[in-house]
Amino acid sequence: MKNKTTKEIGAKLEQYVLAKVKEIDPNARLSRGSGCGNDIGDITSMILYCECKKRNTESISIKESVWNHLNYNHPINTEKLTIMALENKNNKRFIVLDLEDFFKILKKYYE
Repeated sequence: MKNKTTKEIGAKLEQYVLAKVKEIDPNARLSRGSGCGNDIGDITSMILYCECKKRNTESISIKESVWNHLNYNHPINTEKLTIMALENKNNKRFIVLDLEDFFKILKKYYE
């Protein structure tokens, strides 16, 4: 039996997140050449850039370098959110976002 590549392992999470984002933004799409540096993150939409990471552990952590790469490569003055979708070996899914962005979302929600 052939072992799955990391791309194949992460594809299921990417498809799940993409389907959820499309409920809000029907024009959302998988980034071109995801992981090759051709686009920002794995999913692009009018509202966000998203990097998806599937981990084969119970605990999840993110590398600051990956977070910085995701944040510092988007256009200046963009209003898009930067998020990371994470999934552990137990298929628990989480979202990571900048604390200031979280509070902006809460503020808009309660206005």
